Amino acid sequence: MTINKYFVFVPQAVEQTQEKENKVVTDKETQRQALVKQAQQEGGL
Repeated sequence: MTINKYFVFVPQAVEQTQEKENKVVTDKETQRQALVKQAQQEGGL
């Protein structure tokens, strides 16, 4: 934990936030890859 006169930085809180964001990104990336694969099969790309 880092304490500064402007803010308190708690690494555990950041890790939890990043895990949630990574899950959202992973879900979106999976959806994007499925759409790209579908477009390739249909001859769109």
